[in-house]
Amino acid sequence: MGLISVVTPVVSGGHRYLREAYDSLVQQELPSGWEWEWCVQEDGDSGVPGRELPEDPRVLSGMGLAGRAGVARTMGLSRASGEVVRCLDADDVLLPGALARDIERLQRVAWCVSAGLDLHPDGSTSAGPYDPADGALADGRFFEEQARGQLSVLAANFAGHTGLVRALGGWPALTGQETIGLLLAAEAVATGEFIAQPSMLYRQHPAQTTAAENYWDEHDIRVEAVLGRARDIRAQGWRWV
Repeated sequence: MGLISVVTPVVSGGHRYLREAYDSLVQQELPSGWEWEWCVQEDGDSGVPGRELPEDPRVLSGMGLAGRAGVARTMGLSRASGEVVRCLDADDVLLPGALARDIERLQRVAWCVSAGLDLHPDGSTSAGPYDPADGALADGRFFEEQARGQLSVLAANFAGHTGLVRALGGWPALTGQETIGLLLAAEAVATGEFIAQPSMLYRQHPAQTTAAENYWDEHDIRVEAVLGRARDIRAQGWRWV
């Protein structure tokens, strides 16, 4: 049986949409012989988000010292048993077929990233304006885009082989943009694919992390950190096989 591990960081006070995220997981139709598990990690030790989770043996929750989302993601990864892993933020919703499409692509490539739809407070949705074409991605494309400040994809839609994610150290311990950090590191060692069919509703709301004014104070430092990591990994000549 195949297993895909979905990893979600959550902070106390930011757990109001967890039930919707869970419902979107339950509604996923997976290829024959596949199951999912949900690794939910609180960024902190209040225990509040864990009490909001349903009684389901597929839901594996944990909590610990606060270190922001990158640390929480990697802590959640420590409980993942699946051969592939997928991101899902606590306030987002998977669209039908999302996990099945990830699984299908990961049969032939080490990682993939898919399109998403912005979900606005009025319930309307909008697509990203710069999505790549479906299929294989040119080597270094996302590194070059991020260096220009024009990344064309939502890195929170990343999925990859668990061994690859662990070999890369999981998500970097940054104050933000850790999903971009993993995406660029994976791109540095393996060819990936883009899935043009949207896989997730990316909820836009005033309480989201990127809406906080001070989130952007360290933007340039974080960008240099993720670019520098990818640049140095690439310089080693290591390739995932």
